[in-house]
Amino acid sequence: MNRLYFIILILALIFSSCKHELETPSWDVDLITPVANTNVSIDQIVIEDSLIEIQTNDSGLVSLFYQSNLDDIDFDSLINIDMIVPGKTERLDSINFDNINISDTISLGELVSTIPLGSILFPNGSSASIPYLPNVISSDTFNVNASDYFETMILSDGYLFFEITNNLPTDISNVSVSLVNSSNLNNIAAFNFPLISSGTSAKDSLSLAGLSIDKNIEAIINNVDVNASNGNITVNYSDNLISKISLKNLQITEATAFFPQQELSKEITETTFDLGDAQITEIGIKTGLVKISLVSTIPDTGRIIYNIPSLKKNGVPFSTEKIVPTTISGESTDYIFDFQDYVLDLTGKDGRLGGDTVNTIYSELITYIDSTGELVTLNQQDSFYYYTEFIFSPEYALGYLGTDTVEFGPEIIKNNIFNNIIGGNIDLNNTNLSVEIDNYFGADANLVFTNLTAENSNTGEISTPSVDEDGNNFIGHEYNINRATLINLANSNIQSSTTSIRLNADEMLSILPDKITTSLNVYLNPNGQSSTPDFIFPDYPLDASIELEVPLNIIANNLHLRDTTDVDIEQNEDVEVEKVFLKVENGFPIDCNIKMIILDKNQNILDTLFKNQSITSGLLQNNLVVEKSINILETSALNFEEINNIIFDVKFNTDDVNNHVSIYNDYTIDFLLSIKLKTRVN
Repeated sequence: MNRLYFIILILALIFSSCKHELETPSWDVDLITPVANTNVSIDQIVIEDSLIEIQTNDSGLVSLFYQSNLDDIDFDSLINIDMIVPGKTERLDSINFDNINISDTISLGELVSTIPLGSILFPNGSSASIPYLPNVISSDTFNVNASDYFETMILSDGYLFFEITNNLPTDISNVSVSLVNSSNLNNIAAFNFPLISSGTSAKDSLSLAGLSIDKNIEAIINNVDVNASNGNITVNYSDNLISKISLKNLQITEATAFFPQQELSKEITETTFDLGDAQITEIGIKTGLVKISLVSTIPDTGRIIYNIPSLKKNGVPFSTEKIVPTTISGESTDYIFDFQDYVLDLTGKDGRLGGDTVNTIYSELITYIDSTGELVTLNQQDSFYYYTEFIFSPEYALGYLGTDTVEFGPEIIKNNIFNNIIGGNIDLNNTNLSVEIDNYFGADANLVFTNLTAENSNTGEISTPSVDEDGNNFIGHEYNINRATLINLANSNIQSSTTSIRLNADEMLSILPDKITTSLNVYLNPNGQSSTPDFIFPDYPLDASIELEVPLNIIANNLHLRDTTDVDIEQNEDVEVEKVFLKVENGFPIDCNIKMIILDKNQNILDTLFKNQSITSGLLQNNLVVEKSINILETSALNFEEINNIIFDVKFNTDDVNNHVSIYNDYTIDFLLSIKLKTRVN
């Protein structure tokens, strides 16, 4: 109805005007409109990206909960294995050469043919009496051909055996034999046998050390006498004399030969790792490798078999076989074996003399020379050199971890908890600081703090807690950390032990610290070895954290907070700003002084309004704010064309400097900035 009256009134004015032509009306209008608003709550004390968590109890009382983890405290160095095992050289003088056996046969028929009219006097199959025949064999030479074995050999050791077997029907005597190299007729050996009875053998030997032998050896039978038979004998031309030359246990200084495939060395090694006073019996390998580096100057192909019986995966011991080529320019041939997910037994060889040990890996390295089937020249300078490198990073270790000490820190924990508080003091009540320790080591430990300092780097104030809740001097006191319990090795199921060290932190937080410095020492197995075996999983260290619980019962003395908000007002020539109003609704149980700082787009200060305006606290009943105080402030007009931001600056002061007030989660102080505009419509 009012709207209708208004329209009728407007029409009456138009038609009663002295002007007869139609024209657009205009009028001046005053408007009050909000341009910015914000509120300051406990969230402005604890900014969003800080480490503070806001917690409330059932009544809504706010507590601040702060937690910061210290760097992991670990003892990885106890069980990291990074070691090069000194190498070994296998030289040619340890190479064996197969025994060489070469024989020659002289038949009775061949001997009869050397006697004038022998075949007539002693026909094959006849029965005759053999007379004494001196010098039946004289300067008879036969070739001992060793070309299937070698071309030449210079020997550092070895033996030559010469054997004659008499298969003739009569004895022989005065047997003299010489051996010479065919190439230069150098004498090798001479043998003499006074008597070799029918059906028996005679053998002699000599050392070959320092001698040179060619592939062709001339065996010269200087003399053989045939003794008279005892009556008639049956003449059988197939009866014979057999000469046999054997080269045995040859050790070469240099040779051009067909070297046989052979085992060069078999090195059985127990390598003990230096792990301090730790005594580790088993390691699960997270990442690990063994590198074998080999250098071979032997022209024949080399080969290795490498076994680590104490290193197993799925119960199968590690074993590998690799070819080692001849080194051309001194470079080594490297073989790297990946031992990820293997289990390493460090108790030594099974059934070892003296029983099980610790920190020890048992391995076998067998080296071979493989035959190429070709003539190869070798000498004593040729060698086969190797060394082994172990690099293990464990997933876990079992045994005794020793009595190591870790010095931790100093670690500086920076925070921005109180960045919005730019001044003033705060007195907190009933705050609690605790150091929470979760120990995943299977070992006892003592923890000693050497420093725990809170610092406000702006004011230079420093605060250090003095005693814990049990009255112990916090700095320097030994806190016992119990060992963890291994539930299941296969899935790394560990039940950690938990230790809490509690302190009063009222003074510590009252300085509004922006960094905390910690230093501590951890002493492993301070009481020595336990009857319970130790264990360690590097992925599960000793976790330590600082936790701070702050119920917001405070006394504030010029506690200085700030919050910034944007302003965006478009003005034109028809709009005039007459006044600026600031409505402040204080829901905190604390009086405050405020001011409003005006900034341009470059964050330069244009003006400061409402300087030190006093705002009363909210209405309290039974120590609770039941109603906000409302305050209206006004000032003269501003040029909003240049304004980009407004800072609301608040200083809190409690009425009673001796009694703490409580802060609840619904307490805020609200700001509403409005302007009064005058504008002409049409």
